[in-house]
Amino acid sequence: MAEVALYHVYLTRSDGAVDKVGEIAANGQRCEFRYHKGYLESSEPFPLDVINLNLRKGEYAVDRPLFGVFEDSLPDGWGRAVMSARYRLSHAEQSPHLLLRYLDDRSTGALSYNHSDNEKVRKDDESIRSIGELALAAKAFENGEAIDDMMLQRLFNSGGTPGGAHPKVNVLGNDGVPLLVKFPSVADKYDVVGLEASCLELARMVGMRVPEFSIMEEAGIKMLCLDRFDRLDGGHLHMISMQSLLNATGYYHATYIQMADVIRMVSKRPVEDLHALYRQMIFNAIVGNTDDHLKNFAMLYHNGYELTPAYDLLPNVNHKVGHTLSFLYDEIGPRRTEAVGSLAGRFKINKQSAEDIVDEVIEMIASNWNGVCKRNGVPGDETARFSNYIDTQCKKLGA
Repeated sequence: MAEVALYHVYLTRSDGAVDKVGEIAANGQRCEFRYHKGYLESSEPFPLDVINLNLRKGEYAVDRPLFGVFEDSLPDGWGRAVMSARYRLSHAEQSPHLLLRYLDDRSTGALSYNHSDNEKVRKDDESIRSIGELALAAKAFENGEAIDDMMLQRLFNSGGTPGGAHPKVNVLGNDGVPLLVKFPSVADKYDVVGLEASCLELARMVGMRVPEFSIMEEAGIKMLCLDRFDRLDGGHLHMISMQSLLNATGYYHATYIQMADVIRMVSKRPVEDLHALYRQMIFNAIVGNTDDHLKNFAMLYHNGYELTPAYDLLPNVNHKVGHTLSFLYDEIGPRRTEAVGSLAGRFKINKQSAEDIVDEVIEMIASNWNGVCKRNGVPGDETARFSNYIDTQCKKLGA
């Protein structure tokens, strides 16, 4: 019989206060959740998932290992590999409902989980001053080299929770601000760190909200440092991915229009967020950010739900034919008539406003791609390779 895992769920609020939110019972095929009575009766309860787990008494159940909002706390490729190695987990022990027990309050977002098997001793947070040795350890781990248990524990403590496939760690900056630091992967064919920094800089130039970021180099390794937008003055901000809000399974098949529908349903500022998502959609189409899956979009709770800053922005480094998300009818970037017509209409954006956004994004990217890449140390041949794609997309959307 499958093991039933029982958890108390806690929420760290923006002011640092911690509330017991509810209880989970999960066996790998079914997950049950119930809000804690005290949370429902508190002065400021809010739903962890405003679509699938709205505030009410009684039990919620889903025939999956976990509700999506709880699975959002877990790492993806890189972090899960480190977690599995640290605890020597078999394949069966890597079911999402069993992995929650290994998390602490450094997970993405604001949720944490208490289980009888949780380790009681929490290690100290890593400092940015130790980033060089963490980067070298991450590289050794990716290469399959042996690293000692203490370093594996440090890698897990600092890097076991963020999503995504690339090596990364959470550390404290010199001023005590939580940072997410991304390392290059040994499998990278391009300067992914420089390219992501360039996309973030361009995104900010076209009016998108992005985290504060910088490039640094330690131990001969180039890395990208990002402020964590789910942290606020010692408190946490709750996050839920679009994948969870849409209750999507499999490989995230969905459309930008479905995300726009979610925003209209849950955002405290739908007009602003719809314009932000539309602008990001046009940006992604032009730069070739084809890895635009539903976990790369999320809502953040800060006195109401709002769209997060844009993150995980890259050109088409994997040479995919189409985007993960569909635009109107397929995964190929839209033509201008579609972008400012049917697509804009689904975002409740009038044609003139849509044309202004598209023209602004085209002009800013076309004029600044080469200079921004040079500023972030991207090799010239890589800049030129992606510039050709960008030129094609600009012509397609500018016609």
